[in-house]
Amino acid sequence: MIYAKVSVKMLILKSHHCMPSVKKFRHHPDQPRPNMVDLRQWTEHNNRSLKSLSKELADLSRLMRAEGTQSLLVIFQALDAAGKDSSLRKVFRYCDPGLLKTHSFKAPSDKEAAHDFMWRCYPHFPGDGEISVFNRSYYEETLVVRVHPHFLNKQHIKTPVKKAFWQQRFDYINQVEHHLTQNRTQVIKFMLDVSKDSQKQRLIRRYARQDKNWKFNINDIKERSHWDKYQLAYDDMLNKTSTDYAPWYIIPADDKPMMRQLIATIMVKRLKKMQPKWPTLKPMDEAEIDFLAEFIENR
Repeated sequence: MIYAKVSVKMLILKSHHCMPSVKKFRHHPDQPRPNMVDLRQWTEHNNRSLKSLSKELADLSRLMRAEGTQSLLVIFQALDAAGKDSSLRKVFRYCDPGLLKTHSFKAPSDKEAAHDFMWRCYPHFPGDGEISVFNRSYYEETLVVRVHPHFLNKQHIKTPVKKAFWQQRFDYINQVEHHLTQNRTQVIKFMLDVSKDSQKQRLIRRYARQDKNWKFNINDIKERSHWDKYQLAYDDMLNKTSTDYAPWYIIPADDKPMMRQLIATIMVKRLKKMQPKWPTLKPMDEAEIDFLAEFIENR
């Protein structure tokens, strides 16, 4: 009987040890990307609803705002039709719009191109108590322009560039993100990893459905001819910029509900780790205390 109890306990511990964790989706240099099998396994053991997670995320964001001493930068990067926009709507739907800053970075303007490649992002970094969400970001300058190096001409950079040029950009990004984390701003990054087949079907739906026509752009389909180049650019970016202080999480994106559930779970875990606390009342002098006492007594 004793041996039976020990065996059962060992099975339970082994099962618990094998349960998928969000750590599976945190990128480390040269490790393979997690896939849909990994996401399904994680979802089977984590059945908390997106609604519940999103409400807790909203509560934690309000707490961080009230505390007002730290902030969070959230970055989303992905190829077209991976589900960035819908994920932002669903995951952050209960957050107070006044507490959440979102910004989408398109092709740089002439003014933006006249400065260093991160210049346009600086004003949008979060202040104390804020969450800033970047829908694409300065990482575009290591992805799109790497696949299309002639875009660098607008920045007055002569092409072709050497491999060291991209390493310099990675190093600068790491320095900026490290500087942020040393100054009360945590950084978390999501790469939504859509498969080529799923992307194709979603692009077709954009063309076929009237309610999605506004998203359709023929250039998105043309970009698919560079798929392999983009994958190589993403791999290099992930390997060079996923750090202990600003990690990348790779989220398989072929199933949007499961993807959003994982994103929300990681967000809640990160905010809990930041341990925001309700601030205490500020000290009052004797006159203010008397005024408050009179106010309460005469209510």
